[in-house]
Amino acid sequence: MEWHIIGILAAVVIYNLYRYYHENDNYEYCPVVTDTSVNNQITETMEETISTRQLALRTIENIGSEPKYTEEGRIQFEYQGICFLMEAVNDCMFVNLIWPWCHSFSKFDIDELSRVRQVINDINMRGTASVFYCVTDSDDVAVHIKKNILLVSQIPGLEDYLKMMLDGFFRTARTLDIEIEKCRFQECER
Repeated sequence: MEWHIIGILAAVVIYNLYRYYHENDNYEYCPVVTDTSVNNQITETMEETISTRQLALRTIENIGSEPKYTEEGRIQFEYQGICFLMEAVNDCMFVNLIWPWCHSFSKFDIDELSRVRQVINDINMRGTASVFYCVTDSDDVAVHIKKNILLVSQIPGLEDYLKMMLDGFFRTARTLDIEIEKCRFQECER
């Protein structure tokens, strides 16, 4: 009986190793395009690779926004009336999307700061976006939302993918506002 179990486990491990090594051969960073000519000679050409920053600019334009550069080198664009920032570096396949100032309040309002801190901690525990706050030079505390996403040309429907990621910011901001209001109502009931 023991040998049967060991045999089954060995077969599963060998099968998974076989799949792992043969599936990785099919997924290369730059897809190879094979072209057969009349003389049955096979020539391989590598697809042109586009830098992450250029891909980000092109994708932003394709969703109907006009990208601009900030003084810090970030890409600024507007989507559904909201100004977003994108940090894209050519050496990395990931970009940072930021919605600055999605919520703000006076730094002298200690009760609001307590509510916002509690809600931000809850959202960061459950969500995929990071919410954080910063004290500004003025009398405000600004709340920002940030998300790190993969941005490569191999993603099918890249424009829809970016729109979906940006729509996640609106859900997070709505959750932030709703949860802050819930905290206010709970304080009033006490």
